[in-house]
Amino acid sequence: MPALFHRISQSALLIGSLALFGCGSDADAGKTVIRYARWGTPEEITAEKELIRLFESRNPGVKVEIEFASWSEYWNKLQAQMAAGSAPDVILMGGTHIHDYAKRGQLVNLNDYAGGTDGIQLSDYYDASVEVFKFDDALWAVPRDCNTIGIYYNKALFDKYGVPYPKPDWTWEDFHAKAKALTHDDDGDGRIDSYGYLASFESMEVHWVSWVWQNGGGVLNKTRDKCIINEPAAVEALEFFSGLVLRDKVSPDTAQASTFGSNMFLTGRLAMSSEGSWMVKTFNEIESFQWDAVPLPRHKESVSPVNGLGNSIYSKSKHKELAWKLAKFLGSREYQENLAKTGTSVPAMKAVANSPIYLDGKMEGKKYFLESIERGRVQDFTLGFHRWEAAIRGQLELVWLGRKDMQTAMNDAAKEVDGILAAGGEK
Repeated sequence: MPALFHRISQSALLIGSLALFGCGSDADAGKTVIRYARWGTPEEITAEKELIRLFESRNPGVKVEIEFASWSEYWNKLQAQMAAGSAPDVILMGGTHIHDYAKRGQLVNLNDYAGGTDGIQLSDYYDASVEVFKFDDALWAVPRDCNTIGIYYNKALFDKYGVPYPKPDWTWEDFHAKAKALTHDDDGDGRIDSYGYLASFESMEVHWVSWVWQNGGGVLNKTRDKCIINEPAAVEALEFFSGLVLRDKVSPDTAQASTFGSNMFLTGRLAMSSEGSWMVKTFNEIESFQWDAVPLPRHKESVSPVNGLGNSIYSKSKHKELAWKLAKFLGSREYQENLAKTGTSVPAMKAVANSPIYLDGKMEGKKYFLESIERGRVQDFTLGFHRWEAAIRGQLELVWLGRKDMQTAMNDAAKEVDGILAAGGEK
């Protein structure tokens, strides 16, 4: 994800799941079928199945067919369905793509639905979760969840090397010192056995944008029509961040990181990792060490990226009223409470996120996620967001590989991004 690539599931598992949800039965004969498209982890698939059954029990004349796919497959499949005029009625959306689909007239403007007698109260949701989907004076999705980024840390490694656990008000300096103290070649063979942190260029949301913001920099200007990532504050922050790999060696480089699988934190050889709040469920499966989470370290500012998922309605749906009923259910308190129990996301509804259902006392870091959401910032979502994010990522990769200095790379990135913005995201 882009922002959400940490929610990517194994393709084989997801493809196998399609067969489970695509089959009807004699009991479904005569029911109105509503198709619902989404991506997700295996854990989310199981949880969603149960929640959809709840909706169907409340609407006995409706059958929901859930169409799952991996993150990359999802968007390719959706594009093909849109082109053929046969997309699902309800579509899970994120900020990375919402502008593009809405601009092409492929989504329903939900203002009338949300504000009608059968509507929703947007004030019930985190402001950021609404901001992601509200633009051009219209609401394009019903908020489902609201997530942010924190630092997960391996308590066993901190204990092993006698390093105090990070505190919620820690700074870049604190973080830097801990990352150094937690990087070790235990057997003296010249190869690092445990790293302090994983500094990656892969995801703007998960990995690097917070460092830019906390240093007072930005990616786009306030009107979101010009890239400013080559300005001093942004470059300085990214030089600090890349230096964790290139200078300080407290993070594996690109080649080293590729040997640890899809998530290095799970191996027990990484002391700290920037991850989304949606990773709680996955990390709860760890049995080999204890862990927790704290807010991102602060610098000139204390700010974290905030993003969310929402459910949109396909503009060519033949069942818009029922699609609205499903989208509304997916943002309802009842659904939100069940979502909170799964641990796969922070519920977008504030009252649920701050209730004992989500704050279950099993993990101190959950309360820090909620604090980070309140002071967080939504990314600069625009037309062509995923294109220009990829352009920046490509330039950052050249820095990580030692082929460009940061200033040159960000100058080139800014030119690419400006071209994409000027072309309305189509370049």
